Amino acid sequence: MNFSKVHPKKNCFCVTWDDGSTSELPYIWLRDNDQAELHPQTGERTFDLTTVALDIAPQDFNLELSDRPSSSRINIRWPDKETVSHYTAQWLYKHRPGHARYDPAAIERKSWAAKTMKSLPRFCAIECKASASILNDALTTLKQTGIILIHNLDDDLNAGKNFGDLIGFKRETNYGVMFEVQSKPRPNNLAYTSLALPLHTDLSNQEFVPGNQFLHCYRNDASGGGSIFADAMSIVEDLERDYPEHYATLCALDVPWHFLDDKDDVRYHRPVIGLNRHGDFDTLTFNAHLADIADFDSDLLYPFYAAYRELMCRIREANYNIEYVLKNGEMVVFDNQRVLHGRAAFDPSSGARHLRGFYIEHNEINSRIRMLAKQLMP
Repeated sequence: MNFSKVHPKKNCFCVTWDDGSTSELPYIWLRDNDQAELHPQTGERTFDLTTVALDIAPQDFNLELSDRPSSSRINIRWPDKETVSHYTAQWLYKHRPGHARYDPAAIERKSWAAKTMKSLPRFCAIECKASASILNDALTTLKQTGIILIHNLDDDLNAGKNFGDLIGFKRETNYGVMFEVQSKPRPNNLAYTSLALPLHTDLSNQEFVPGNQFLHCYRNDASGGGSIFADAMSIVEDLERDYPEHYATLCALDVPWHFLDDKDDVRYHRPVIGLNRHGDFDTLTFNAHLADIADFDSDLLYPFYAAYRELMCRIREANYNIEYVLKNGEMVVFDNQRVLHGRAAFDPSSGARHLRGFYIEHNEINSRIRMLAKQLMP
């Protein structure tokens, strides 16, 4: 977009673009975003905002016009700077106030239930490693649906871990960087038993709940143990529609969550339903086994239990749930702050069962999508 007209006012330039739209560009904002005052190697800001007054204004300016927005520019001489600052029409339109810069990782989420998610979106590990485009498709789908299945992993205990290295660094928790999901003699988590696991999200007791879980099926020859998944986005949308008072309660109350074993005592308070900066559904924290003793005032306990129980009942409804038996060499990847996961009971004496998991945060997924977008630009 190019300049049509630039008019100086007391505290800003008023710009009319050639499509007829207008923008106000405050002088203090322009001074703070002089691209000549970024470090040439790191790209980090070197300008010190405290060295100028809030009401700074240009000493002088002129407008250079060209048919190309990348060449049209406002040239400004600031009172605190010896050299002239240049701001192109292309840069100013792209970063104009009130408009967030384009982000390839800002992908709209799509809710689903059993009838709309007939099967898990599948991507081949070999193809993801060989093709930036296919890896980008996989991560984009993960952002949209909250869950994907990676298949064709090598017959190697580290195959899932190695696939994660394509994306970013792994999150360490009190279970380590990698955790082994096997039936153990002295478990500190129900996942390490052969019991059925009701639908839940992981590590609600942590200050920062892990973003995405990668669960690699190295061996699954046991009878039973099918994995179950449900989209909290769909469940919460329906809860808000049918019981707005329950929805409001679960958004407002800071629920205590707690994990305790012989090494760690990890606790945190947070609402069951987390909202984004626009006030819309963002995250779900739900783990009935890690819910600590409710410590609200007495008059809040009944509304909490009414809302929490209603949510729990809905999570168990079959119309939200999909079940899939993971096979050797497959890995399910899901948004741990959105997609609930669980497991049917299995018979540990009927065959080997060894799943291996780790977490990668949303920031890492988003960063990889952005870098892939640059790589795939024509």
